[in-house]
Amino acid sequence: MYLAISVVAAMCAFLAAVKTRNAKRLGTDLRQKTVEAESFQLTAQTMEQRLHTEEAARMQLADRITKVETALRESEDTACRLRQELQTERRKYKELQAELDSTKDAHDAAISAMWSARNEVDNLGQENGKLTEALNTEREAAEHLREELLKEQAYRLSTEGRIMREVNNLLCYDGTAHGQEDLSDE
Repeated sequence: MYLAISVVAAMCAFLAAVKTRNAKRLGTDLRQKTVEAESFQLTAQTMEQRLHTEEAARMQLADRITKVETALRESEDTACRLRQELQTERRKYKELQAELDSTKDAHDAAISAMWSARNEVDNLGQENGKLTEALNTEREAAEHLREELLKEQAYRLSTEGRIMREVNNLLCYDGTAHGQEDLSDE
């Protein structure tokens, strides 16, 4: 029995040694697995933090994309409005250009008319000079004719006066030399 107890004790000791060795190996494995698990847990936390960081970056990127799309739509609206305003301004420019051209044509016509009028005024001035000269000549001639007329009138008056005295003498003739006017007063 001793032998059986010793064998059982030896087996138990052997099994205890094997179990201890197995327990040590399992403890070592457990420590390694714990270290690996902690490493995996640390990696998982790092990955989770990265995932949260990337999720936040993705959300920021989505916000930026939304803002860019909104800004793009607004800029397209603005570009469309600016194109319409540009077309309106081009139409206004064309209208103003046409008005300017017609005003320029009217201005050119007015300048041409002004030069024509100026030439006409110059011609009229020359004609006025000629007419003034002719008028002065006519005045001189009229003055000469007036003097001649006055002489003629004086002569006529003196002739009429003589005739009147002769008629008066004839009417008043009494046959004597008295009462007759002398005709030699001239």
